[in-house]
Amino acid sequence: MRSRRRLISAILLGSIGPSLSALTQSTANATTKTPPKAAPVTPDPAASATPSAAAPALRFGSGPTTIALLIPPREGPFERVANSVVAGVRASHSRDGDGVVVEVIETDSDPQALGRVFVDLRERGVSMALGPLTRDGVNALMTLDRAPGVPTLALNLPDGELPAPAQTLFFGVSIEAESRQAAAIAFEQAQGANGKRAPRAVSVGASSRLAQRSAKAFRDEWSQRGGEIDEPIEFDPKRSSQAFRDAIRDENPDVVFLALNPEQARSARHSIGRRVRLWSSSMASIGQTKLLRLPELDGMRLLDMPWQVDPSHLAVMAYPKAPANYTIEMQRLYALGIDAFRIGRQIMAGGAAFELDGVTGHLSYDPTVATRVQRSPVVAEYRDGMPVAVRSR
Repeated sequence: MRSRRRLISAILLGSIGPSLSALTQSTANATTKTPPKAAPVTPDPAASATPSAAAPALRFGSGPTTIALLIPPREGPFERVANSVVAGVRASHSRDGDGVVVEVIETDSDPQALGRVFVDLRERGVSMALGPLTRDGVNALMTLDRAPGVPTLALNLPDGELPAPAQTLFFGVSIEAESRQAAAIAFEQAQGANGKRAPRAVSVGASSRLAQRSAKAFRDEWSQRGGEIDEPIEFDPKRSSQAFRDAIRDENPDVVFLALNPEQARSARHSIGRRVRLWSSSMASIGQTKLLRLPELDGMRLLDMPWQVDPSHLAVMAYPKAPANYTIEMQRLYALGIDAFRIGRQIMAGGAAFELDGVTGHLSYDPTVATRVQRSPVVAEYRDGMPVAVRSR
């Protein structure tokens, strides 16, 4: 059993720890052997000689248009995060990058340092900025004394509801957003089955901050739609399975939402049984790895990006695959990079609203509604131990 736990953790989570908490995804107390590394970003000697606050660490492509990709410093906890996103942007550029130069620029989340980078980008006439990448970096972006002055696609979502700087959009792969969308779909299905009775749900979360945010997001959305739901139940692997089973049974739910990683979800499923509908977010997804199957989760539905669960998706087939040794979280970051570059090209092409069939989900933007690119992931269901896209809800 312990060896299987280690295998699940190694395959799914690696040891990206800080990257995931900063990027709204997080490993759940994983312990692993030495994880694979993302392909390194090789410094550009000519670029590093540039006397600039925004001297690029890497430059690729050619043409009159320049896009700056802002990543956290690679020497430190975000090395694999940054390199995975750069690899995804580069994969997207290889297909859609005619006439575009991409400059990869390292910058931290200090507002003054970030402000100097944007001053430099403005002065050099850079057409578009992708980033910052971390949540701290995006929060710093929100506090700048003046707007970036360059059309900017931040690759994360800020805390709070501060007004966005001019020419700034936000795009991220938020677990909380997936949890709210799961609540909306599950509520609609349960309401149809229950007739006039308000559907009842239970939200179960692990002790991590990410899991708690996910469980709360599901609870809030379910409640807003008129469903019955109490405070989330915390999943404690040290708690007896009978106590957990009793807590679920006492609620008599129509739906149980699991804000758990795959191993935790597998354990919870043993206690919950198969009579109640189970839902989760991509937090409980193992993707379509050939090294692991979890038949215990068969029948559970979740939301995930096409890149992870739908290999026949047209956009997924159109772009180069990530290296085989990427963990599931590195795969997600790679897919984020692919769609970030595509959105950037769409913004530069002009026109206000747009829609894209992305590798992270269906993407849409309407400036009259929000400053965020809306992402609708696909519904997937565990079948034969793997999550696969469900063509019809």
